[in-house]
Amino acid sequence: MKLKEQWHCGSRWTRPHHRITFFAFFGVVFVALFGLRGVGVASEATSFSSQPEDRFCEKNRNWMKSLPDSRRLSDLALPGTHDTCATRNGVSFGFAKCQSWKLEDQLRAGVRFLDIRCKHIEDEFHIYHGVIDQKTKFKEVVATCQKFLKQQPGECIVMSVMEEGAGRDNGRSFLDTFRDEIQSSESMWVYTSAVPRLGEVRGKVVLVDRVGSLKGFPWSQLEKQDDYQAKIDKKKGLIREWYTRAVKDAGQRWFINYCSGTLPRELVTPKKYAAETNEVALELLRASKSETPARGIFVYDFPSEVLIQTTIDANPRSEEEPKGENRPK
Repeated sequence: MKLKEQWHCGSRWTRPHHRITFFAFFGVVFVALFGLRGVGVASEATSFSSQPEDRFCEKNRNWMKSLPDSRRLSDLALPGTHDTCATRNGVSFGFAKCQSWKLEDQLRAGVRFLDIRCKHIEDEFHIYHGVIDQKTKFKEVVATCQKFLKQQPGECIVMSVMEEGAGRDNGRSFLDTFRDEIQSSESMWVYTSAVPRLGEVRGKVVLVDRVGSLKGFPWSQLEKQDDYQAKIDKKKGLIREWYTRAVKDAGQRWFINYCSGTLPRELVTPKKYAAETNEVALELLRASKSETPARGIFVYDFPSEVLIQTTIDANPRSEEEPKGENRPK
């Protein structure tokens, strides 16, 4: 085949190894030309350390235990991570890695929303970010959550599951593989289309279904802000807007506010992006008041201990339900 045909033939370009070769070549050129532009600088709201401090984890491993059973999950401020298991860059030159802490450490540090992305290969789920294999399997994610909740039965985990890219070499559906891989932990999972109260789901994983067939809480029912390729100034405005909307809401709707993003054309990696946007979330959460507390899931790349702690501290501890402008009297 002629060179021109090799570059423009769609069936060849869509093969993963051709895409990786292309990006690897131009990635080298970009890094050489632009140096550290995409490298984030750690700030008060971001952390690129390999793990959180043990004393911090000891404090937050069971932070939900002190919250009232009557509280709806939609009334809580939940710290979460985007592409939770994306801890490897591979050949992405900084664009695949979104977290520095492994899953076990995230849970111990207080993270309670997990964004899990599964590539379906040979009837198994492998964790990927785009075309980058994160060298982790979904079964390992399940086992880690199961172990954590056994040790901390007063906590709950909200887990979003989505299919990452097209599967290959499978003899069964995504749903069938999901059922098989959670078989040993079936009692741990909560399937609901209504927002549960905390007392109903302690020691459980609340499934958020981004596939459409898993019977979990429908992704479409979440009030989402996830403009992941917005210019940074626009993204900051969106984070503020979604924060305000969630505070004013009656708590009947469940808000999720992604603070993560990336701008590949401008060589702004997730690290660089998070260093800017996490600061906005920290500012908003620090201003939270007990009479109008922060609400919703806050999803971060590279969150710092300070940011996680401030998200946790935004939750009122009293039995009285948080107020809202639209809450039914």
